[in-house]
Amino acid sequence: MPRALIVEDEPLLAAELSDHLHALWPELDIAGRAENGIEAVSMLESLQPDIVFLDIQVPGLNGLEVAAHVPESAQIVFVTAYAEHALQAFEAGAADYLTKPLNPARLLHTIKRLKTRSRDAQSAPSGLWQQVLPAPPAPSYLKWIKASVANTVRLVMVNEVQYFQSDGKYTRVVTQTGEALIRLPLKELVLQLDPAQFAQVHRSAIVNFQAIDHIDRQGAGMEICLKGRAEKLPVSEAYCRQFRQM
Repeated sequence: MPRALIVEDEPLLAAELSDHLHALWPELDIAGRAENGIEAVSMLESLQPDIVFLDIQVPGLNGLEVAAHVPESAQIVFVTAYAEHALQAFEAGAADYLTKPLNPARLLHTIKRLKTRSRDAQSAPSGLWQQVLPAPPAPSYLKWIKASVANTVRLVMVNEVQYFQSDGKYTRVVTQTGEALIRLPLKELVLQLDPAQFAQVHRSAIVNFQAIDHIDRQGAGMEICLKGRAEKLPVSEAYCRQFRQM
C-alpha cells in the first residue's frame, strides 16, 4: 500500500485534499500531515512516504526547500495557488503540479500519472542486470510554455492546450479560456510534445487528443470537432491513418 505525506499549513485545505484522495484512491495510506517545512523534513525521515503532496508556500522551510530533502524513491506533487512556480517545481523533480482550488478531475489525472510512474519503477531491471545495462533515458516532454497575450507573457500548462496552429512567424496556442502566441515553429514544437497526448493533424496544426469531441468524415476527408469550440480542424491525408478508428 503506497504511503503519502501531505504538507499544507491550512488545515481546511489539507482536509479537502485528504478527502479527495480517499475518494479517488482508497488504497493510498495518508500516513501524516505537516503544517510547516521543518516538521515536513522530520516526517520524511520517520514516515518514509512514497508520495509527498507539497504546498510551496509553507512556513519554516518553503516547499521547494523541503523538496530538496525528499528521497529520489518518493514522488512529489506540488499543490499551490501560485502557477508561476511551475518551472521551479519541475526542476525540483515534481511528478505533477496542481493549482488551487483543487479540481477532482485534474487530481484523478495526477493519480493515474503517479500509479504509472510507480509501476514503471517496479518493473525496471534490478541487481546485476541493472548495473550492466544502463537504463534508457526517459523522454522529456514540454510541461509548460511561455506565451504572449497582447503585452503580457503567460505561463500555459501544455496539458490545458486544445490545439496549436501555425500563424505566420508564430504558433497559436489555443486553450478553453483563450489564445496566446509563441515563436516556436510547429515542426520543432511537435518534437517536444508527448505523442501519447498530442498528434499532428495537418502541416499547420497539432491537436490534444483530450480536446477531441468527435470526427466528421466527408468522403475521404476528415474534420476534427473540438469540445466546447465551433471551429473544426481539417485532417490532411498524410495524417488520416491514426484517426480512422476513432
